[in-house]
Amino acid sequence: MKLQHKITMILATMIASLIILLTLSMYVTWYRSIQRQVAMDAMDQAVIIAENPNIKDSISDENGYIAVNKMVESIHLKTGIQYLYVLNGEGVYFAHPIPEKLNTHYDSEDIKLDPVQTKPTYYYEMTRNAMVEGYAPIYTDGIRSGTVIVGIYNGRILQTMSGFAMQLVVFAFIAIGIGIFVAYALSKNIKRSIYGLEPVEIAMLLKDREIILENIGEGLLAVNHLGEITMINSRAKSLLDQEDLEVGMPYSALVFSEFFGDYEALGDGNMEKEWRIGASKLLKIEWIALHDVDARLGWLFRIEDMSLLRKRAEELTNMQQLTQALRAQNHEFMNKLHTISGLIQLESYEDALQYIEKISVTRQAVIGILNEKVKVPFISGLVLAKYSKATERHIEFVIEPTSYLEAMPEHVIEDDVASIIGNLIDNAIDSIAGKSGARIGLSLNSDENGATFIIRDNGTGIKDLPIEKCFEKGVSTKGPDRGYGLYIVDEKLRRAGGRLTVVNDNGLVCTVFIPAIQEEV
Repeated sequence: MKLQHKITMILATMIASLIILLTLSMYVTWYRSIQRQVAMDAMDQAVIIAENPNIKDSISDENGYIAVNKMVESIHLKTGIQYLYVLNGEGVYFAHPIPEKLNTHYDSEDIKLDPVQTKPTYYYEMTRNAMVEGYAPIYTDGIRSGTVIVGIYNGRILQTMSGFAMQLVVFAFIAIGIGIFVAYALSKNIKRSIYGLEPVEIAMLLKDREIILENIGEGLLAVNHLGEITMINSRAKSLLDQEDLEVGMPYSALVFSEFFGDYEALGDGNMEKEWRIGASKLLKIEWIALHDVDARLGWLFRIEDMSLLRKRAEELTNMQQLTQALRAQNHEFMNKLHTISGLIQLESYEDALQYIEKISVTRQAVIGILNEKVKVPFISGLVLAKYSKATERHIEFVIEPTSYLEAMPEHVIEDDVASIIGNLIDNAIDSIAGKSGARIGLSLNSDENGATFIIRDNGTGIKDLPIEKCFEKGVSTKGPDRGYGLYIVDEKLRRAGGRLTVVNDNGLVCTVFIPAIQEEV
């Protein structure tokens, strides 16, 4: 058989098959469309019935099913509804086409969906003997008191479809005839141009690819080995605040290219970095090198918005600090109340008054300093919590009078700052707890250059190993399973572009500096 005839037969068969499938698909689509429309009509009728004031008034009565069923029968006769149920809030039939089922609990075989619906809905399925159902809740005084269910069998839908079916059959025969003629005409010209895919199929694949990329919650963009953007979705444009980015633009047009360096320096593996845009948006950018055998094709970037996650973490940290402060204050106040109670029982009233005045003045002085000198709420909460913890362990906690913290640098993360300062103060408390005359000094200051925190204690300092060794993970003078505090502090400070200085000076002095503008690394 000649190639032309083979191509003609194959194309004719394909065209005929496609038309048959298309006809069936159109029939199913029409059937579903009509079925869905009938289901929505049933739902609308159910809503109208559910809003009937007489039904609303009777649905909550114990014997209201008599009146409800009578009203429903009247409605049933005036419409094309084939069956109609009304259930009260307890699932009891208040209306049913079978009288014996009135005032009985509903049967799950009669109803396709859960009757406890909070909003109108509908149900349908693609079977010949099935039905469509519309559901609408009944609300009395804002409280769901029952459900209306309207049902219509699919037989009525099939009657409506019979006319469409004949038209589809005629359409199919005409289309197949035309297809055979076209296949014969085209077979002479397509011998060298058959690649296995029809133009429609290629277009559908491209459209599906575009839809998938646009509906992924993450930002995606690809850069080829020449440094050109070959793919980017709208989510990536939105996250980067670059709506003007287009395929074909150079890698250097990306706002993070200066931060990450030239595209050739991205490497052949997988890496990720966090990158902040302004004061409120934190992005995690991960890139993967794409390879084909030994050749590098380019890189795929995945961009996630970490801002909300960071914000929730910071809120949780603030709540934890508040909880710790309240717990410490409660324990501290209970001890003081016991002391006051003992002095009163001993009738040492003058001593009790002096004691009350002493502790009140001390605490009010700390709170006054925080209110006056520290204008960053989460730092105030953290310091107050650590003050209570230190006081509970009989450690004098002093905030330097020269302190004044107006604001934190915009690029820093609250959770990181809380972890840095909290770890350093906890280390100081642990190192001098139980020592006579234990004392911790804290200085907090900010200016145009950045924020500075100094934590000083009067302990023994670090003498058993070099200070720089303490920044390594797992290294500690406190024993095994310790040594993570200064490591975490150092890592978080590096991320914020800050630095930590630790010296021995009649104890340990830790100085934290966070610059106002983060230096690029």
